[in-house]
Amino acid sequence: MPELTPRRVLAGAALLTLLVAAGFGMAQLDLGAAVTAFTHAEPEMLGAALALYLTSQTLSGVMWGICQGAGGIRIPMGTTLGLHWITRASCELLPVGLGEALRIGIVRRHPDGAKAGTLRITGGLAGFKTMDAAVTAGAMLLLVLVLPLPGHLANLRWPALAVVLGLAALAVAAKLGRAGRVVGLASRLVPSRLRGATGKLGEGARVLGDGEAARAAAVAGTLAIVARIGFLAALLLALDLPPQAAPLAYAAIVLAGIVPGAPGGAGTREVVLLPALAMAHGVSASHALAFGMAIQATALVASLGAGALALAWLGPALVAGRRAPLEIDPDTAVAPEPVAVREAA
Repeated sequence: MPELTPRRVLAGAALLTLLVAAGFGMAQLDLGAAVTAFTHAEPEMLGAALALYLTSQTLSGVMWGICQGAGGIRIPMGTTLGLHWITRASCELLPVGLGEALRIGIVRRHPDGAKAGTLRITGGLAGFKTMDAAVTAGAMLLLVLVLPLPGHLANLRWPALAVVLGLAALAVAAKLGRAGRVVGLASRLVPSRLRGATGKLGEGARVLGDGEAARAAAVAGTLAIVARIGFLAALLLALDLPPQAAPLAYAAIVLAGIVPGAPGGAGTREVVLLPALAMAHGVSASHALAFGMAIQATALVASLGAGALALAWLGPALVAGRRAPLEIDPDTAVAPEPVAVREAA
């Protein structure tokens, strides 16, 4: 049994309080009304939402491909998008973001991924996640500055403006200063036995130091966010809800995604989304819940459909795990035996 420290007791009490509050809130919802609102959604707008969701996630896959390419993992963009959709399908089925762990494994099965090695692939994924977080943070700051926030949340504009100005000052300082010296100093602080591994990770995350690739990735990420907000607006229109609530809904979903939870973010998303829509736009709890159900259903249908097609296309090659003869695995530094030698044996 683990030791009951004060910190663990407080964390357990906070979690229990959150669960009780969430359970009480769910008990007040009219689930029948939510299901009725969802089933009476406008089919044309649901189709538009599905198309925009597919566009958004495809642009995210393009962003990942740009980040991987900057790190030296030269997988064709079409194959990269197929691998991305397989990952998205797994994220809709696995909890706590475990689907993202599959991303490294399926890239490792590709011959170019096998040549790059696990550490470089992981570095490329870290670069992609860092770029995605930066673009998302920028979008969130812009939304806080522009959106009409309810109640005391309106006071968040001034801290957001301070953060924007601070980031701009840091960017100017990095441009005028010697950022390379800082990176070099940081690399010297890494223990010598870990420098090989960190060097591979750094090579994979080279997009963070490549201005051209970083700009291209940021453009793809920004377009993905625009398509995602359009997807939410289309769902709101399908449910006869105000489409201007889409940016706030996007911000609420991003905040809810910080806490890992059920597959696709179901549950944690509604905890943040329902009160946000109610306070800012007067959306009833049942209609907000129907909106959350529509988000989950659209993401599930699109991800599983596109993921199944990608798996049918790339699955045989991934299972075979193709690798060029005499190719050296950078993680093991052992050259596989040539095919001709294995056949002769």
